[in-house]
Amino acid sequence: MCSQGIIVQGLAENQHADFGQRFNEMRKKKHLVDCSFRVDDDVYHCHKLILSAASPVFETMFYGSLAEMQTVQIADIKSRVFERMLDYIYVGTIDFDGIQNIEELLELYYCAEKYMIDSLHEKCVNYFGKNIKPNNVLKILDIAYRMNLDDIIYSCMCVLKHFFSSGMSLSNIILERSHHLSKNCVDLILEDNFEVKDNIICMIRAWCITECEQNRLEINSDSMKTVLQDIELPETLKDTIVGCSFTNFTPIVGDNLGWIPVQRIHYKAVRPLIIGDEMDFEANISTNRFIVIKSLNLNSRLLPQLKVTDVRQEKYTEKLTVEISSKRSNDRKKIYHKEHLVCDVAFNDSLQLSLTEQIVFFPDVVYIIRVKWDADSLGYEYPRSILSAYGKCKQLMVNFSENIYMQNSGSILNGIICDLYK
Repeated sequence: MCSQGIIVQGLAENQHADFGQRFNEMRKKKHLVDCSFRVDDDVYHCHKLILSAASPVFETMFYGSLAEMQTVQIADIKSRVFERMLDYIYVGTIDFDGIQNIEELLELYYCAEKYMIDSLHEKCVNYFGKNIKPNNVLKILDIAYRMNLDDIIYSCMCVLKHFFSSGMSLSNIILERSHHLSKNCVDLILEDNFEVKDNIICMIRAWCITECEQNRLEINSDSMKTVLQDIELPETLKDTIVGCSFTNFTPIVGDNLGWIPVQRIHYKAVRPLIIGDEMDFEANISTNRFIVIKSLNLNSRLLPQLKVTDVRQEKYTEKLTVEISSKRSNDRKKIYHKEHLVCDVAFNDSLQLSLTEQIVFFPDVVYIIRVKWDADSLGYEYPRSILSAYGKCKQLMVNFSENIYMQNSGSILNGIICDLYK
């Protein structure tokens, strides 16, 4: 196209936009209007011809055999959303960024369907297709399901399938409780993702926790069985979901873990742990989110007292066994048991003990961390301190506690390194 043609086209588009704005101003000033709508407590005055040109529903409403002569009552659309639809009809553009929330956006899509405004319908579908994210997909799906918005449901299910196949669980999104997923919507998700893997088990487990809270039930195995009764799953799988207390972590495709150090606050030093007096150390951990645990932050040995003839060493090799068990009610289940050999550990420092398997901890389970030494470590000392009972980072809270009889003896567990399970 020549430059002159481009200029002419631009002028035409500007002129069209200018006409739209002028028509919309006429509507707002009630100039030459010939129809009206009552929405909530507001009344909107419009032009039959302009509405009919945009929507066959309005055309039938005003020029059909049963044409409306009185103010039209609108009961199923909020006033603010109806106003946005009118602005679009008159001007031809829509500012999606100005829409306040997902509910309003879905209601605008509902308007496009109800009044058969194809261009607005297409714009809404395209916008959702580009803006469905892990943090909003479940909420969009649930509301769309209740409103029977088939195109949006289809878009959400496609996105969810991609998320689940990549290893995401969305469990922590559910625990944020910004929107509670209905049972029907859970059934819909499971119907489309019939191969239930660890990440989907975590998602269902998170939903069970929030469903128990919604129904003011204590979060335990019996309550979870109750809320799962109407979910379309085999009984054996329901038992697995209720009974499991961890899953092994499978890295999410294309995701770089952002490891989070969760540290306890140091209050005061106490008598050190002397191997021989005690051969192991035990602490409990619980969390308010699904987390992937990478490593434990422990105190390293105190520098031993040296004889005159001894050669001073700055580092040593740590040999210990780490055992992790899950505890629910009176049931204690061992989920990790490994011997660790860590070289070049500095004395009087901290030891990052990396687990050989990354485990997903559940938010409704207490985990017992047990560190054991063998006879080769007899006589060595490890500094202990009175530490805070929790560590916190943004929305993640990790609770720590030592054996009730050993609380005043202090702890060697300073914290953990983990990531939120996506």
